[in-house]
Amino acid sequence: MHQFFHTTIGFCIWDVAALLVAVGVVVLLIVHIFRQHKREETLKNELSDRMALEALPPQEQEQGGD
Repeated sequence: MHQFFHTTIGFCIWDVAALLVAVGVVVLLIVHIFRQHKREETLKNELSDRMALEALPPQEQEQGGD
């Protein structure tokens, strides 16, 4: 099997392991970016809600802005 990888395919078994690790890192990066985008949107919405609540007069703030 060792000879097959070196002569036919042209790489060794460590190349396969490195490729698997690289694919895993790319998948984790994509998941991280997706989750980070969702967190940013949530925080942006919370910030806009707080800013809108602070912009209301004091009486309306006590009533919840309704």
